[in-house]
Amino acid sequence: MYEHLAKLGSGPPNYRHLALYSAWAQGGWGMIITGNVQVAPDHLGLGADLCIPRLGSQYDIAPWTQLAIASHACPSNEQPAVVIMQLCHVGRQSPRFTWGLSEPFISKALYWALFQEPKVMNEADIEMAIEQFVFGAKIALEAGFDGVQLHGSHGYLITQFISPKTNQRTDAYSNPLHFLHRIVKRIRAIVPPTFILSVKLNAADYVEGGLTEDQSLEHIKEIAAWQMFDMIEISGGDYENPGMRFSTIWIPSLDVAPLEFMASKRQAFFSQFARRANEAVSKPPKLLVSNSYKPPLILLTGSLRGRSSIAAVLHNQHASLIGLARPSVVLPDYPRYLMDSSCPSAHVPTPFEPTLPKLSISKLAGASVNTMWYCYEMGRLSHLGSSAYRPSKVPALWRVVHCYLTALFLWLLHWFRAI
Repeated sequence: MYEHLAKLGSGPPNYRHLALYSAWAQGGWGMIITGNVQVAPDHLGLGADLCIPRLGSQYDIAPWTQLAIASHACPSNEQPAVVIMQLCHVGRQSPRFTWGLSEPFISKALYWALFQEPKVMNEADIEMAIEQFVFGAKIALEAGFDGVQLHGSHGYLITQFISPKTNQRTDAYSNPLHFLHRIVKRIRAIVPPTFILSVKLNAADYVEGGLTEDQSLEHIKEIAAWQMFDMIEISGGDYENPGMRFSTIWIPSLDVAPLEFMASKRQAFFSQFARRANEAVSKPPKLLVSNSYKPPLILLTGSLRGRSSIAAVLHNQHASLIGLARPSVVLPDYPRYLMDSSCPSAHVPTPFEPTLPKLSISKLAGASVNTMWYCYEMGRLSHLGSSAYRPSKVPALWRVVHCYLTALFLWLLHWFRAI
């Protein structure tokens, strides 16, 4: 999840990150994946991003080492969590109101008001992006992280190469997985075999011109055949249809009726797709010797909120791992509730999630309301600590409105400077 805790304009981890990840380290989690760490200082997300130092610059590894230490700092009688740094390049989805941006990449922007006019990446641009991901992995290894995850979801740069909607190239990179393959191959060459490599992918890009479910599964099988990733996270959606709210037209076609343990169609969609992904990677490709094939673990993320649904997904082998992002904000020690037999369902309560559609100037802005609330709550959690923290209500609503007004001001400032 995006924490929005770095200094304005991006930077390394600070005391707020250390406090937040310390709270999670004490919560009994088996794995902690950081929020997206930008690899390109000139392509930021929302302006308060964690960001890898610029290539070729002098850098201080200490803040990153401190974050790795804080994330591993569990109680003495427990095993520390596996800590993964998520590396991200937002590509064309770098908003106008974040400073220091160069032109975003790939194809024409859909929302001129929010995003700059993209350009097609040349060979030098692509090599730079690959090198930035590799440098991010080098920083993670040096700092003491257990691995990295490449963010190939939510419409970011890796996704922009994967999706035919945005990749209309005619060179070698017209192959949707060529960019990702070059990144992971370069990273695997500089890290030890025990260093975990993961990729986060879309479960469905149902935007017109996007990938079908079967195409996505073919990609997952090809990625598994590379034998370079240890884990594949199944996420979903696109910033043009944000919040991972899938079309009700698509969902019945997935034949999800047998999944009666699921609390919502959205959960069933994720689980059904992950089950197919698990099946797709379980058998070795024809060109590989079966006893040398090691299938990547499938991590399922998406609206799983209770013990029964989580247990059913694992029992039915729909996934090997379960990701719980937003529940970790509402209940930083949620794993302890899951393991406590005195808690009947260990269901995460639905927190206050404001929706302000009339304030939205686009679908992206509408989805951002929900995200802003969690960003605000992570800030409160880092300040109060897990023992004193309780999710807020009315103050969070004001924070969301404040974020909208701030974003509008920054956009107007950028617009007036441009004319």
